[in-house]
Amino acid sequence: MAKSDIESAIELRLPLPLLVFQLHSALNAQARALISKRGDLSLAQWRVLRLISLDVAHASTGMRKLLGIDKSQFSKEIGAMVAQGYIQTAPYEADRRQQVLTLTDKGRAAYAAIAPALDARQAHLMAALTDQQREVMFEAIKALSDAAQRHDFDIDEDPTA
Repeated sequence: MAKSDIESAIELRLPLPLLVFQLHSALNAQARALISKRGDLSLAQWRVLRLISLDVAHASTGMRKLLGIDKSQFSKEIGAMVAQGYIQTAPYEADRRQQVLTLTDKGRAAYAAIAPALDARQAHLMAALTDQQREVMFEAIKALSDAAQRHDFDIDEDPTA
């Protein structure tokens, strides 16, 4: 049996960011394949739909931060989703610079069509890990996220180079 790209990368002890990128790419490709069979949403738009449905962030800024995308990309996705009729926006009363995003009937229908497949995928991914591996994974993601906040490192650099 041939090794997967990620198995080869791990065997070669490639840097962590490359390993994470390979996994990220594989997971995105898997999600895009599932979504495209069920509608015309992009992966980013699906994620917006999912977060609205989960009701975890009411204002646009909180949602954008949970998605981890920049303001211009978020604005582009929201604008497209409004134009396509998946969501509607209203001013956020606590901060008029933000918007509250809600699903339209079309958005709820798209969610209902796509969510079961992505929920099954989530269950499949979690089932690939033991309980202990899941706990370690969540702890590792948190630790790496914290470590990624640092941008300066003490290295000997030749400023004239």
